[in-house]
Amino acid sequence: MFGTITTAVVGMATIKIISGANAGETYSLSDRETMLGRHPDCQVVLKDSTVSRRHARFVKQGDHYVIDDVGSQHGTRLNGEIIRSPERLCDNDEVQISQVRVIFSVDSNEGGGKTDRPSTIITSVDVLGAVGITDDSQTAPKWRALLDITRSLGVSLDLKTILPNVLENIFQILPEASRGCIMVSERPGEDPIPYAVKNPGSKANAPPPISRTITNTVLSQCKAVLSTDAGDDERFQASDSVLDLKMRSVLCAPLVGAANEAFGMIHLDAQDPAHQFNSEDLDILVNIANLVGQAVDHARLHETQLQFDRRERDMETARAVQQHFLPEDHPNIEGYQISDYYNPADAVGGDYFGYTDLPDGQLAIAVGDVAGHGVPAALLMARLCSETRYCLVTDIIPSDAVQSLNQQLTKQTFSFFITFALCVLDPLRHELTVVNAGHMPPLIRRAKTGKVEEIAPEISSPPLGIDAGISYQQATIALEPGDVVVMYTDGISECPSPSGQQYGIERIRRSLATAKTAREATGKLLQDVNEFTMGMPQEDDTCLVAFSRNAE
Repeated sequence: MFGTITTAVVGMATIKIISGANAGETYSLSDRETMLGRHPDCQVVLKDSTVSRRHARFVKQGDHYVIDDVGSQHGTRLNGEIIRSPERLCDNDEVQISQVRVIFSVDSNEGGGKTDRPSTIITSVDVLGAVGITDDSQTAPKWRALLDITRSLGVSLDLKTILPNVLENIFQILPEASRGCIMVSERPGEDPIPYAVKNPGSKANAPPPISRTITNTVLSQCKAVLSTDAGDDERFQASDSVLDLKMRSVLCAPLVGAANEAFGMIHLDAQDPAHQFNSEDLDILVNIANLVGQAVDHARLHETQLQFDRRERDMETARAVQQHFLPEDHPNIEGYQISDYYNPADAVGGDYFGYTDLPDGQLAIAVGDVAGHGVPAALLMARLCSETRYCLVTDIIPSDAVQSLNQQLTKQTFSFFITFALCVLDPLRHELTVVNAGHMPPLIRRAKTGKVEEIAPEISSPPLGIDAGISYQQATIALEPGDVVVMYTDGISECPSPSGQQYGIERIRRSLATAKTAREATGKLLQDVNEFTMGMPQEDDTCLVAFSRNAE
């Protein structure tokens, strides 16, 4: 269970980049010299702009490796210290190439001996494996205190309440500890921050300094660490936090969640040489850390669920509000039939359709599509709804109404655009006036010929919200008995099949070719879309409006 970590570096050495543009990349140091820098000729090319063209090199010298800065602009650091000359490397050392952090490691089992003085001071435990429990009368009180911690973890889900209590109990279990802290990452990939601190004598109860080497070992390898004399340990020779404080003993264990990844740690140090930690203390801390890790994991899952529930309630409310802006039912126009369909990709959407009664029995039918979908698009859709009605009742000419609408929407300080199509139906003259602002032209199926055609594609102008100075045109056509008009958004024309093919306008034409009424057109088109997508998740908002003149 326990292992000795040595400073031997005679096996296969590797470096792993843990920050910067190359983060996650690993390289073997198989050559005698490995150069790092931005120049393409370097064995390890670093993409960060602060790295020099030839910055630093790893060099094998006999049975060990050294790191050497080759005159870089921003310098090279070993375990936090700037290097002035080649420095000998130990397993798990951290090298900083300007802003790029690199971990040096070596597999000492690959055919080599050890250095003159192996370090037998550090002991580590893999917390993902089994941890043995010593059963004797001296440790029994400690284990009883551990049960008290277990009970306290079930009292609350507030980490800022339970973790300070846990730390207090740890100091009762391990009275050798002088100082300590519990660190937790707020989000994945972020450095952990203190949630509980016990540091007598410090200003503002600041957490004690922690060696980078210990932090890297605990967080990256999920190993608990015991150092019985950190001030003399070879591995911490370049660590200010250890040397300055003259620590005599250090315990550090990771907090591990369900994903078997460390998201925090418990750190303790004992400054009295006469009272140092031992391997049993490490076992106890590992078990405490495992319990705390599970508790933190459960607390986070609980908070995530609460946030999800709140979001679901908020989205349901937003959906109800948006439905208020959309028509509850389609109008009844003598001699005409109207049908519509609306389905957002999310709880709310950015597609819009609406009906506005105009003088002389005319009816304005509008369809719009705000760029994007979800809540931001839904908010703009609500604005579009109110502005459209206002402009239609204040401007008699349809093209002027759309121009006024564009001017109002262009006043916004954020960037967006809306495709918009307007049809004004005159049921007395059986005429249809169309204005198009960057939307797909409405389609008409002529009853006499059965052909499906676009209505006035030549008058299409840029979408709303781009340029306040745009002038919009209009076109008027006659509606014959049995003619069917369809307006739609790109949620229909661009919906994908399982193979990635888009539905397309030509398939819309084929679906409408035999439709003789508005309801028939809506039904045929939606049925064909469902057959085409074969149950694929809806990627965009879908809106469809159809109206037809009754056949004589």
